[in-house]
Amino acid sequence: MSLLPVMVIFGLSFPPVFFEILLALVVFFLLRRVLQPTGIYDFVWHPALFNTALYCCLFYLISCLFV
Repeated sequence: MSLLPVMVIFGLSFPPVFFEILLALVVFFLLRRVLQPTGIYDFVWHPALFNTALYCCLFYLISCLFV
């Protein structure tokens, strides 16, 4: 459980995990944009599974930083 309080923006309340998800999504898109020209996707069996695993790992690392 996160120690951060609920954020209220324009009357809408957002849990702290919402911002962690958004930050992980931004980092994921930047990292994917860097990895595509390197040709790493040529060695990956299933790019969609690789992207999912990459996002999950990024989300886990970012959520560990916030706790």
